[in-house]
Amino acid sequence: MRILYLHRTRGTGVEAVHIYGIVHAFKNLGHEVVVLSPNGVACGDVSQPQAGNGARSSVFRRTMTKFSRVAPEFLFESAELLYNLPGYSVALTTAKRLRCDFIFERYAILGVVGALLSAHLSLPWVLEVNYTSQNQLVRQRSRIFRSFAKSLEQKMFLRSSGLVTVSSFLRDHLVEDYGARPTRVFVLPNAADPAVFHPGVQPQRECGTHVLDGKIIGFVGGFYPWHGLDLLLDAFLSLKNEVPSAKLLLVGDGPERRRLEERAKSSGVGHRVLFAGPVSHGDLPKWIASFHIGVMPDSNEYGSPMKIFEYMSMGKPLVVPDYMPLRDAVDDGVEGLIFPPGCADALAQRMRLLIEDNDTYTRMAEAARRRVVHRHNWEQNARAILDILH
Repeated sequence: MRILYLHRTRGTGVEAVHIYGIVHAFKNLGHEVVVLSPNGVACGDVSQPQAGNGARSSVFRRTMTKFSRVAPEFLFESAELLYNLPGYSVALTTAKRLRCDFIFERYAILGVVGALLSAHLSLPWVLEVNYTSQNQLVRQRSRIFRSFAKSLEQKMFLRSSGLVTVSSFLRDHLVEDYGARPTRVFVLPNAADPAVFHPGVQPQRECGTHVLDGKIIGFVGGFYPWHGLDLLLDAFLSLKNEVPSAKLLLVGDGPERRRLEERAKSSGVGHRVLFAGPVSHGDLPKWIASFHIGVMPDSNEYGSPMKIFEYMSMGKPLVVPDYMPLRDAVDDGVEGLIFPPGCADALAQRMRLLIEDNDTYTRMAEAARRRVVHRHNWEQNARAILDILH
């Protein structure tokens, strides 16, 4: 089967990891994949026939990034709508020339390329929905297009061959607020590659001038307020005296980093709260290998954090807040422990349990790895997407 994969992302961060994972899973299952995206935005080594000059693509990406930050929301949303014109032209030409059999699209607000292409060529079309125009996102949407966007989404969601969401919350949202047929909405949380993220990876031994020894409490991600790193630091401060071997390792970067570094120093734990800085996804396994446990201090009701699957894939028990998308991936007391969102004392208590109770730790470590190997990996997700066609 020849699959046309449409996306409208910048092809960076977790979006790139997700796209790369699904595309290569399709290919590993014996299918050919053609990826179309804005001006040839690539993810990994996925080839894209419309990708032109690399420098031109880089300039385009920088220009669009700046535009998205400074443009008035109405102007930005108008540009999103207008993108459908060149996007559809390229997709139609490509799908006809390569005789594609199936369209898989990562949904973008005000994006209708897949819907138009499916109708024109009578091709099955599955839409992956990670959010809708009604979700509370970081970007503050204008009211001008809000009703139009929802009406457009409703038509597309009902027209598609099937909808894929990353969480039960989003599934319920599509069914209750958009009238999507429950039997055509499939929950596929994010995933990891168990061949890359595996317990045999040699751990990172040092972080700057510090040795990574003792019981490492680890976090990977952006240093933004919504990731709850202050809560994690609060919890660490409450257990630091009871568990003197514990260290906190924060892998990543973001606007909160400097303030968190200063707070750790002023709290007297600068030598036990370590900052790895930004790390490429290819180097991430060795850093996670140095963790004793993996923590997600905060999240939201609709997203599926990829980091928790990478923790689990490497046999690291989890401590995560009680949100529906996380319950889709973690059974409390099996692969990890769940705590009430925003409660530092509960977070500290669960981290302490996994540090001090070796039997519980070992049981959960094995269960975490097993769950990714059998359920939450890219190949399983790709198989489930293809099963929608039958």
